[in-house]
Amino acid sequence: MRGLILLIIKYGGFLSFLLLEFISLLLVVNYNNDQRGIWLNSTNYFSSQAFDRFDNFVKFLNLSTVADSLAQENARLRAELRSARFQEDILEGSGSNDKWQQHYTFIAAEVINNSVHEFNNYITINKGSRHGIKPRMGVISNEGPVGVVVSVSDYYSTIMSVLHKENRIAASIKRTNAFGSLRWQGANPRIADLDEIPKHTSVQIGDTVQTNGYSAKFPGGLEIGYVEEVDLKPGSNFYEIEISLRGNLSTLKYVYVVNNLMLQQQLAAEEVKDE
Repeated sequence: MRGLILLIIKYGGFLSFLLLEFISLLLVVNYNNDQRGIWLNSTNYFSSQAFDRFDNFVKFLNLSTVADSLAQENARLRAELRSARFQEDILEGSGSNDKWQQHYTFIAAEVINNSVHEFNNYITINKGSRHGIKPRMGVISNEGPVGVVVSVSDYYSTIMSVLHKENRIAASIKRTNAFGSLRWQGANPRIADLDEIPKHTSVQIGDTVQTNGYSAKFPGGLEIGYVEEVDLKPGSNFYEIEISLRGNLSTLKYVYVVNNLMLQQQLAAEEVKDE
């Protein structure tokens, strides 16, 4: 009580001034039509501005949910593409007329950790074994291959990035179908090398490089990048080709884990071949 009295004594004059100002404002607004109109217009303007800003703030908070929904929808649409299916010759009398069978499905995930400037870079995503992800699955984005899953927990997975010196991606030149292996040298995160392209094939600056589908990890036809430089050393049977990567992994936000529905059959067939 004593503190309240001291507060009134100390700030009483200022509080009285504010009270009188408020009463004066009410009198002016209530008994003067012009001032009332100005007051109403001003309050409507500032209240609408406040509501707009609040609405924008709420929309900003919902962006993450919207982005997640879009990523899930993109994963579903990718699975509907013909490149995610394979054509099968149906036996007569099988009762099926659908020659296009599902080959891949995709699991959308958000990137929660990423490195691009190490010699061996990794990416962490917020999906794991509970979501159907397993080691050795390929991972892609809207701009091409991202890497390969190397370890999985219940709710998280670690990806060996394309920007990892041990990672190799089966790739080909779209124009000629000449195939080789994509490899990162560990320097520029936007540049990689395409190895094992024989010198008797045609390679041109600007040629599109894509996945060739030979690997069980990635569908064929995913654009990786474009030929930036071509060199043929004396006595060599293979070109030295530098690729400008299409995707910028430093800005990666959402990815799609590739679920190859025919993986076990392919691996079983390849094991028989190697025996």
